[in-house]
Amino acid sequence: MVNKDQRTILEMWPVLKEDMEKFVSDRPGWFINALEKARQKKGSSGWKDVETVINILQFLKDTEIEY
Repeated sequence: MVNKDQRTILEMWPVLKEDMEKFVSDRPGWFINALEKARQKKGSSGWKDVETVINILQFLKDTEIEY
């Protein structure tokens, strides 16, 4: 269930589209790029981005996808 502060993928699609295209076309490159950007950040925000990349990788590992 989505509360008033959350947005659905359909609502976020204009913002997500470019990232999704890069992610689908070059997954390893997308992750490397995300980690390089995180490394350049100062303070805890870089580590937060690293944690997000780890969460994405964990999700992909744990989710069975059938086409």
